[in-house]
Amino acid sequence: MIGKTIRHLAIGAAALLAGSGAALAGKANDTFVWATGTEIGPPDLYYGNQREVLIISYAQCDSLLHRDPVSNEYKPLLAESWTWTSPTTLELVLRKGVKFHDGREFGAQDVADTLNHVSRPDSGMQIRVIIDWIKNVEVVAPDKVRIHAKAATPAALEFLSGTTPIYPRGHYESAPSVPAPDGKTRRDWGAVKPMCTGPYILKDHKPGQSVTLVKNPSYFAGSPKGKPQIGTIVYRTIKDADTQVAELLTGGVDWIWGVPPENAKQLGAMPNVVVQSAATMRMSFLSLDAAGRTGDTPLKDLRVRRAIFHAIDREAIAKNLVGEGAAVQKSLCVPVQFGCTTDVPDYPYDPAKAKALLKEAGHSNLSIPFYAYRDRPYSEAVLNYLRQAGIKPELKFLQWQALRPLIIEGKTEMAHLTFGSNGILDASASTSYYFRHSVDDYARDPEVRDWLAEADTSTDPEKRKALYAKALKKINEQAYAVPLFIYGRTYAYSKDFDFPLTQDEMAHFYMARWK
Repeated sequence: MIGKTIRHLAIGAAALLAGSGAALAGKANDTFVWATGTEIGPPDLYYGNQREVLIISYAQCDSLLHRDPVSNEYKPLLAESWTWTSPTTLELVLRKGVKFHDGREFGAQDVADTLNHVSRPDSGMQIRVIIDWIKNVEVVAPDKVRIHAKAATPAALEFLSGTTPIYPRGHYESAPSVPAPDGKTRRDWGAVKPMCTGPYILKDHKPGQSVTLVKNPSYFAGSPKGKPQIGTIVYRTIKDADTQVAELLTGGVDWIWGVPPENAKQLGAMPNVVVQSAATMRMSFLSLDAAGRTGDTPLKDLRVRRAIFHAIDREAIAKNLVGEGAAVQKSLCVPVQFGCTTDVPDYPYDPAKAKALLKEAGHSNLSIPFYAYRDRPYSEAVLNYLRQAGIKPELKFLQWQALRPLIIEGKTEMAHLTFGSNGILDASASTSYYFRHSVDDYARDPEVRDWLAEADTSTDPEKRKALYAKALKKINEQAYAVPLFIYGRTYAYSKDFDFPLTQDEMAHFYMARWK
């Protein structure tokens, strides 16, 4: 926060709130308000690839399984039990007596309709790795389904625990038709309001502004998520970080994250605020067009890609800018994920080496587009290091909804991306997501693709680890991407608020309560 102290912000916000008559958040109103700078799109997790949407979905929706965020133990949620009847067949017995928020009874056809829809190749589902393993879902009985996998899928339980909400049968039939880029029409599946069975009910969604959830008074007993305690949960988009802090101090919001290091200590000294930091599963990295999807780009040259690696002081960014809980990222995965290794080739900060490699490659004054979409100060820091090495990046800072189509269409030579793997503790949700020739793969290395495909489907844990290690080592050796840092998050919230702080960058607000 430049030129403004915490105290000045509080005074200014208090005056604004007093003059506007705005309703305050907090315990007295049983209304919990949280804010980030993100303009969220569709509130449907399958079509809204944003961490904020994931947090909202966990509170609003239920999946078949639940992974306890503290113990990481899988627990029954909409499924009472599950059994692998063959290496590619998972049979699940469903919980009886559960109802959707509109009163409809939950059953096997709901599971089949939801998962069969999103697993279709043309469904437009954002994070394909979560459902691409599914061949089809079969209804066996009103309370039993069989999920047939395309191949053995050791991470299947991970994919079914939280990131795959279940909607009522026929849910997507009301999706409107909208114009498509080719002049035809397509179905806008994400426009359908999610209907779920979870602890909270979606009351209101204002695109780009807010989401309001209210407590589900009929949430079923015995859920591992527990009964909801707080009456109303409101998400607000507040782009300006100064305004977020000011509203926290004056009661306009109850919770913010991403507090910069220079403000954390000051906020922690305020009597009405708690400040805590934790590691996360979100990785920050540069995607480089090594495959030449954008055309005859200099990034096809290994020397240029390694120069970019050498040009950036990743340690300084993680320690001095991102702050508590952050760490340098070594490889394109998160260390807590199964199969992730950090024993890979590395390129330490060496601007002189970067300049030498660029000169050798004939690109001493390299000019290149640089796409980014979140946490602009972090992108600016990377840009400054690149400039010092003689690279002239042209920043194109976009909203995710605008950047995503460009990535899919192969138009981003260099992009500063982040990914939280949807909280999935398996390298198939991170490394494989970017290097198995999907629309997100800008390396298109067939050897890496095949190693990952085998790792993703092997039932031998040691073989999986060895295959992921081979892939990760080659990815770094070829500098197909530049891993920057693993996010740490500093959270600041009202002293009246109590929730479990976990290391998955997930705010489990369905477990929260007032003190």
